[in-house]
Amino acid sequence: MQFELNYESNLIKLYNDIISWNYQVWKSIAFIVQNPVKREVFAWDFRDRIVHHLIVNKLNHIFERNFIYYSYSCREWKWTLFWIKRVQKFIRSASNNYKQDTYILKLDISGYFMNINKDLLYKKVEKIISNNYFLDDKDLILSLIYKIIYNNPTKNCIIKWQKTDWVWLPKSKSLFFARSDFICI
Repeated sequence: MQFELNYESNLIKLYNDIISWNYQVWKSIAFIVQNPVKREVFAWDFRDRIVHHLIVNKLNHIFERNFIYYSYSCREWKWTLFWIKRVQKFIRSASNNYKQDTYILKLDISGYFMNINKDLLYKKVEKIISNNYFLDDKDLILSLIYKIIYNNPTKNCIIKWQKTDWVWLPKSKSLFFARSDFICI
C-alpha cells in the first residue's frame, strides 16, 4: 500500500535506479507461517517484486524451454488444477482404474532451499541467459539477477512476529542459520 500511495513517483524512481545501474534490494519481512507446515518466510519488498516481474517477463520464454514437463511450480499454464489432474491420471493408471492399491511417495529434501550454492546458481543462470538472450539490456538484466541471488534477506530484515516463533523451527529450515554462501529462492 505504501508503494501505491505514490506509485507514479515510486515507479519513476525505480526505473531510474534500474537504468542507472543503482538498483539495490530493499529490506524483506521475515515471519513464520504455521500451515500447512511451520516454515520461515522472507517477503520481498513490493518494489523488489516489481523487479522480479520485470526479469520474469524478459526471460520466462527462455527458461520455459529448459524446464522438464513435470515441473509445475510457478509455471504459466501449470496451475494447481493442472497438477491435480495429472496426479489423478497417474493414480488411475497405476491402480488399474482404482482396482489395485497404489502407493505415492511424498518427500522433502531437508534444507534444500537453504543449501543452494549462490555461485553455482548464478553461473548456471548466467550461462543460460548469455547463450539465449540477445537484447541490448542483457548486462543490466544479469546485474539485477546478480543482486537478487546474492542478496542476504536475513540482513536488515524486518521481523514480524516474535523471535520466540522461531524456537521450534529446525535450524535446517531457517536462513538465519544457513551458511552465508547459500540462498533461499
